[in-house]
Amino acid sequence: MSQKTGAIGLDYLRETRYSRESLRAEPLVQYPRSPLYKTYPPETQRLPLPAVPASFRRDFWQCVKERRSQRDYLEQAINLEELAGLLWASQGITAVQHHFAFRAAPSAGALYPVETYVAVHRVEEVPPGIWHFQVPQFALELVTPGDFRRSLVLAGLNQQFLGTAAVVFIWTGILGRSLWKYRQRAVRYLFLDAGHICGNLHLAATALGLGCCPVAAFFDAEVEALVHAQADEEVAVYLAAVGKLAK
Repeated sequence: MSQKTGAIGLDYLRETRYSRESLRAEPLVQYPRSPLYKTYPPETQRLPLPAVPASFRRDFWQCVKERRSQRDYLEQAINLEELAGLLWASQGITAVQHHFAFRAAPSAGALYPVETYVAVHRVEEVPPGIWHFQVPQFALELVTPGDFRRSLVLAGLNQQFLGTAAVVFIWTGILGRSLWKYRQRAVRYLFLDAGHICGNLHLAATALGLGCCPVAAFFDAEVEALVHAQADEEVAVYLAAVGKLAK
């Protein structure tokens, strides 16, 4: 890695620091604003998700204590209710006020730039494939059917548990939802948002007795190709594998 390349991250942090002087002097660059929700054509296959059962409740403090990154999974499917619970806990709508929908995880400015996809390997009642989480209708939309276990392992730097998990959550960021307000500092907030979401997922998986392992090491372009990310607008941010624990 060259000295110039190695300084990019530090340069970004320096250039996006807030101070009283920099806020007053910051140029008002106008960025186009992306829609709050990603949409697919009407003919897209959709699968409504069930309500989260009350039986899923578990002591929060115990879940925090037990939470660990787990990579060893059984070759066993999770059920649709479990997947629905994981999706709701990570980015489901929890309150609607003045026609605005707030979600389970916080987001800077309530702009929600993070999109959720799931690569389904083994889920009861859900065919394998790449699915998009359609937040307002609490449903899944089929992006591409098929077995993507090998593709995810290769994209994830040969981390084999990405292929043995029941599902792999894939998060992307649509920067146009935040740049218009926060400009270049929006990139900081994007990764914070993704961390909040993954933290919720990890605790929800623990509550359900499932294993979860976040993944930040992957080939960006390969992950973006799996979800058909919008070129120059949508970037891969984070992954997390979830599966039945091998005890």
